[in-house]
Amino acid sequence: MTKRAFRREEGFVAIEFAVAVGLLLLPVVLLVAALPSWVERQHAASVAAREAAAVAVRAFPQDGLGAAVAAAEETVANYGIPADAIDVTFDRVDLRRGGTVSARVTIEMPAVVVPGMGTAGGFHWSVVRSRRIDDYRSG
Repeated sequence: MTKRAFRREEGFVAIEFAVAVGLLLLPVVLLVAALPSWVERQHAASVAAREAAAVAVRAFPQDGLGAAVAAAEETVANYGIPADAIDVTFDRVDLRRGGTVSARVTIEMPAVVVPGMGTAGGFHWSVVRSRRIDDYRSG
């Protein structure tokens, strides 16, 4: 009779699984969790820039830039984003009939969003929207 040698095949399946989840799956989950926040903030910045330009144009012939900044801050507040997360500047302010007002809103975008825990890191996103003052606007 031959004696069979039994080899023990103890693998590292549990360790390999933990490493695979940690190195492959976790970054993908964090990226997917951050995408809705990015889209929401991009939309909020776009609407805020549009509102800022519109308020500045409606205030003509007065200087409505202060009211335009307040309108942009109120718009992002309606999205649940703090006002200190945006910066409102004006690329072009041509306050005359036929002139153009261009509002730029730069918003902070979180790089990593961990649901229930908060955000980490980040970058900035800018949106510019322009409005033209009507040629026949009284002023």
